Amino acid sequence: MSARVHGVAPAVRLAATATLTPLITDAAGSTSALTPVTATTHAWAISWTLWLLVVAVIAVVAGGLLFVRRSRAQRKLHEDTRVQEAVEQALREKEASEQAAKADSSR
Repeated sequence: MSARVHGVAPAVRLAATATLTPLITDAAGSTSALTPVTATTHAWAISWTLWLLVVAVIAVVAGGLLFVRRSRAQRKLHEDTRVQEAVEQALREKEASEQAAKADSSR
């Protein structure tokens, strides 16, 4: 048996309880109720908007992490290049000063 229930918003985890009261009719036509039977069940009901929100949050976090990693790598590469250029400049200056000192001492 199944039944559609309208106006129930998906709320991640839903519970439904059904109670059936069996009726027995005897030969004389009188009806009497037997002990009611109750059953409860649970089901997952996640709305599409919630799924989209979760996927969007995951995408933003992953994108942020990727951006941070790439940014760090580029900063490190830029700093390494800057240091390498400074070292080369210092070596050129040292070599030039040594050559100037040799030229002065040979006079």
